[in-house]
Amino acid sequence: MKMFTFDPAQYREQYAKEQWVHIPGGVTPEFHDYLLKFVEQELTDRLLDGFAIRGKKEQALFEFPPEVDYPAELFDAVAETCALDRGRMVLSERHIQAYEANAAPEPIAHKDRYPSQVSIGLSVTIPEDSRLVLYPLDHREINPFNRAADLNRQLQPADRPETVLPAAREVELADRDRDVVMFAGSTTWHLRRRAANAVNVYFKVNDFGCDPLGEDVASPGVREHTLALLRAGQVDGGVAEVSRRLDTVSRVHTRHDWREVLQARVFGEEPVGITEEQWTLLRALGTGTPVADLVSAAGTDSSRVLQDLTRLAEIGAVDLRAADTR
Repeated sequence: MKMFTFDPAQYREQYAKEQWVHIPGGVTPEFHDYLLKFVEQELTDRLLDGFAIRGKKEQALFEFPPEVDYPAELFDAVAETCALDRGRMVLSERHIQAYEANAAPEPIAHKDRYPSQVSIGLSVTIPEDSRLVLYPLDHREINPFNRAADLNRQLQPADRPETVLPAAREVELADRDRDVVMFAGSTTWHLRRRAANAVNVYFKVNDFGCDPLGEDVASPGVREHTLALLRAGQVDGGVAEVSRRLDTVSRVHTRHDWREVLQARVFGEEPVGITEEQWTLLRALGTGTPVADLVSAAGTDSSRVLQDLTRLAEIGAVDLRAADTR
């Protein structure tokens, strides 16, 4: 079963210039039929708590059918359209969004979470008067948080979308069933106008290895591989990178003399204390740093580096892989 009908090369230039594309009829009839049946049969069985945006139902996790060449077809199409590094792509979200009948007709705009380098919307059931509204020309600062709502809570009143967007330039898209929309989700304010009873499937992807929700098909295996290297004592021969699921590193000031502590948090888990040396090591990791290089650069502190790297991997802040794998 094919997902898409379009040639990505036809939309690459527009995405590079405008940071969004609208592809009418971009979903195949067969895949759209699957989407309709999936929504009808499984939406209520797969509700996700804690991720809803006001005016929507809770989002439900989408599952690809075995007949679809996933992730290859999705990643190939998005990589070519949006000029992403195909070899490093991660699917950070795969959710159904079903709006309630009483959804606000003019909701407050939001930006998608940080890993949403590109957001891909598949229009499943869209009412005639509903519109997807993008603001791709103004206020394009990135949402650095792994929850969409966290950004709005962090912003000062003068910087919030309800304050700045009335004067911003908007793009209003009249998407219909089977359409595909791609846009830079984490940097673009957007909303669905007159969203009552609309249903979309959204995929969010990036090419910098960030999957805090753990929804990419490969993410559980990445963690298992890390744990296997730890059990085998083979950390020194591997390659280290920041964990796909690392959410934040925070400095917390406690009430006792406002003592400062460092904490790392894997998304959805409790924070764990780390040292300044471990924090320095974590920041030194690129898209894949050979552990041997880290040890060599440490000189006489090589044993400490291995200990710190092992600890960071144990708590889920670092992913490890064998040197000859990607």
